[in-house]
Amino acid sequence: MKIRYAAATDTGRVRKNNEDAYLADPALGIFAVADGMGGHASGEVASRMAVDLLQQAIVRASTEKNLPLSEESTAIISSPAKVLIHGIRLANQRIYQASQEKEENKGMGTTLVAVYFSPSSTIVAHVGDSRLYLLRGQTIEQVTEDHSLVWEHYKQGLIAKEALSSSPQKNIVTRALGIQSTVDVEVQELEAQQGDSLILCSDGLSDLVEDEEILRRVNGTAKDLTRACGDLIHQANLRGGKDNITALLIQVEQD
Repeated sequence: MKIRYAAATDTGRVRKNNEDAYLADPALGIFAVADGMGGHASGEVASRMAVDLLQQAIVRASTEKNLPLSEESTAIISSPAKVLIHGIRLANQRIYQASQEKEENKGMGTTLVAVYFSPSSTIVAHVGDSRLYLLRGQTIEQVTEDHSLVWEHYKQGLIAKEALSSSPQKNIVTRALGIQSTVDVEVQELEAQQGDSLILCSDGLSDLVEDEEILRRVNGTAKDLTRACGDLIHQANLRGGKDNITALLIQVEQD
């Protein structure tokens, strides 16, 4: 599978630091976006650790045949999915350990959304409310479901999807890396097709730019991925830029 990509990240108009981080390694087939949290810039530490450790885990998996996997791994999921889960859980353990060792890092954590293009399948995994969207033709689908309190309320019919980003409980995530010593990773296989586009993003983008506008702006840039990422971030900033903003856009092409 041949892929092209572009990525952009921005501090936004309110925050002093950019606690988002992203990973784009087409040689390994791994892409990810992380949105850190915690005081004293520790969110920056957590998000950077997450993407760096995930990349290292994928490198190790590509060179070692007998990769040690956690006890939680099951025979039901595929080998690429196990590799991705292992990398994310390893990152969780290291971030949690770092948060216990230094007072300034106490309570730090990060969301993570990742897509892994292995030779045999395409795997999506996430923890938290950073998202992955699939754009196919004139349609856009939110592939991941937010691990957040307001998303649980949405699924229960207590709040409309359009009201999620404005809820006072918006920032309460129900899962994140580094908060506890173990983490439940949601994983799924994606049937990517030629011509598909995938967007991984932090909530600084998805809160301020609606799904249909994301689709319209990506399709309107004539496959200029860099321009599309910049345009999406510009739109989020025009609407207040209340959080850090990261967009990672991938396009699947014919081999």
